[in-house]
Amino acid sequence: MPLYPTFEDSKVDEIINHQSKKLMGLPPETYSPVTGCMGMDQIHYRYDEFGQLIPSSVSSPVVRTTPSQPVLSDIVQGQPALFTSADSSAIQKSSGDSAEIKYGIRRIVLCKDNNGKVGVQLISVNNGIFISFVRNQSPAALGGLRFGDQVLAICDRVLAGLSSSKAMRLIGKAAQNNVVFLVRDRPLERTIVVNKNSSGCLGITVEHGMITAIVKDSSAARNGVLTNHQIVEVDGQNVLGLKDKQLIALLRQRGASVRLTLLPHAVYRHLVRHLWKNQLRYEMDRSIPEA
Repeated sequence: MPLYPTFEDSKVDEIINHQSKKLMGLPPETYSPVTGCMGMDQIHYRYDEFGQLIPSSVSSPVVRTTPSQPVLSDIVQGQPALFTSADSSAIQKSSGDSAEIKYGIRRIVLCKDNNGKVGVQLISVNNGIFISFVRNQSPAALGGLRFGDQVLAICDRVLAGLSSSKAMRLIGKAAQNNVVFLVRDRPLERTIVVNKNSSGCLGITVEHGMITAIVKDSSAARNGVLTNHQIVEVDGQNVLGLKDKQLIALLRQRGASVRLTLLPHAVYRHLVRHLWKNQLRYEMDRSIPEA
């Protein structure tokens, strides 16, 4: 069963499949077979586990170089086709992989800066150690560590059950050029792709970076966005500490589809309780890690 980036993508695919089944029930001379969508042969493409259309084999052609006829015939019961092969907006491709939470464990080796720091702050949550702050332009930022990552081990020392202060001391004792982190990507967070409406709105109300209301029948409502959740990232870029007007301006600058990284507000407050506001606003790393 395919997975889809958004609710809207699932409905588009449902409509295409429904019309395809109707066409298959007609005599061959009365319809054009459904062989493509968005300039791509359907037989050469499939949905992967993240709901993205990918080639079904390495040798499959990628995109047709010449326009083709409409995918759905316009003579079925006198109704025009809903989609054509040139309609690339029929299914929106979701935002970059840098925003996605990958399920697995990463090994990251960092070097300390001239002050003997790597640029992170750690906090204990339910006997696990999590990253609550990544300083911009620090070794941690350059190495790809992010707010909300769970640190499983530092230099082969398992951190389960340790306090944040003991975990920080392990960093201090590590060699200058060999601080080894074992990290699980942001297990307390989730990402949701939301599509803008014709007015460029996502259907959410934001106060201090937290979603306080969902607009009825909006893309946010259809895709399961919840209130009392903090917006941590927008398309993979950290937005914690930004003023609401800055966050809203950033959302407006994004394309038709926006991937939001969300965290329950209560968990967010716990993670940042030892940070001061200006630290989040002016010193938090906001680079977009490579996928």
